[in-house]
Amino acid sequence: MAFELDNLHDEAGRIKALGRLDAQTYLSEASFDQITTLLQLILGMRMVTVSLITEDKQFLKARQGLDLKESARDAAFCNIAIRKYEPLIIEDTLEDPRVRDNPFVTREPFLRSYIGAPLTTAEGYNLGTICAFDTTPRRFTAQEAEIVSGFAKLVVTKLELRSQANQDSLTGVHNRRSFEAALRKELMRQRRTKGIATIAFLDLDHFKRVNDTFGHPTGDNVLRQFAAVVLQNCRGSDFVARLGGEEFAVLLPDTDIEAAQVWANRMRRQVEETRFDDTNEVSVTVSVGLAALDGAQRGSDAIEKLADDALFSAKRQGRNRVVAA
Repeated sequence: MAFELDNLHDEAGRIKALGRLDAQTYLSEASFDQITTLLQLILGMRMVTVSLITEDKQFLKARQGLDLKESARDAAFCNIAIRKYEPLIIEDTLEDPRVRDNPFVTREPFLRSYIGAPLTTAEGYNLGTICAFDTTPRRFTAQEAEIVSGFAKLVVTKLELRSQANQDSLTGVHNRRSFEAALRKELMRQRRTKGIATIAFLDLDHFKRVNDTFGHPTGDNVLRQFAAVVLQNCRGSDFVARLGGEEFAVLLPDTDIEAAQVWANRMRRQVEETRFDDTNEVSVTVSVGLAALDGAQRGSDAIEKLADDALFSAKRQGRNRVVAA
C-alpha cells in the first residue's frame, strides 16, 4: 500500500495515468451510461455521474439527472473525493465546511447530499470518481458505500480493458485505431477553438537490416526502446502511437510546425546517439514527416497523407532527417 500512498500525492503521475488509459478520448459512451443508470436505480438518488479530474477541470464521462458536461476542478466535489482511497460521504452539504459555500450547493442544482468513490487504478492513481448526488440530506449505510466502491472498480476495469484494446501490445504505446480517434477528436477541437497542432510520422531507417542481422527478438527490443525514447521527449498531452511495423506517429497539440521541427530534430538526434538492445548495442536512425493541423483540411485522411508524403520525402532525401509538409 506504500506505493499507493505515494501515488495519492503524485499529481503528474495521475495525469499520465489518465492519458495512459485514454479516458477522455470518448467522453460519452453507452456502457458507462448503463453503469450510472443502474447505480441511480439502486441508490434512488437524483443524479449520478462518472467524473474524470484533469489538471484544471472535471469532465463528466457519463451522467444521469444532471445537464452538465464539465466544470472547474476547484468546484468539483470529486476533487475532494480523489484525495483518499475510501468513499467520500457528505450527508448534508450545509453542515460540511468543505462544500457549504460551493456554487453547486448555493445555486442550481442546490446539492445537499453526496456519496462518491474514487476510480483507483492498479498503481494507486485516482482518476476521478463515480458518485451520486441529491437535493435533500440523506444518511448513507455502510452497504451503500460498499456498493458505490464496487461500481468504481467496475468503471476502472472497463477503462483498463478498453485501453488494452487501444494499445500496442509490444511497445505499450497507443495503436493505430486510437491514434486515428485522437486525431479526429483534435480536428473537432480545432473547429471549435481555432487551435493549432502538428502530427509527426516516424519511421526507423533500414529496420529490416536489424531483424535480418540480429534476429526478431532484438528487433522487438529496439522497437520497445525506441518508443521509450519518443515518450521521454513528449509532454503529457502528446499522443504517441505505433501505426504498425517500425512506423510510429505522434500528435502534438498546441504546437505549430516550427516548434514541431525543433522537437523532431531533438528526438531524432537522441535516437541517433542511443545504442539499442543491451546485448547487441544496435544503432538506428529515424526519418520524420510533419504536417500541421490548421483547420484548412477537411478530414484526418488528408492530414495523414500530408504527413506520409513528408515522411516519404525524408526517406528519399537520404533518411535520418525531418521534413515538413
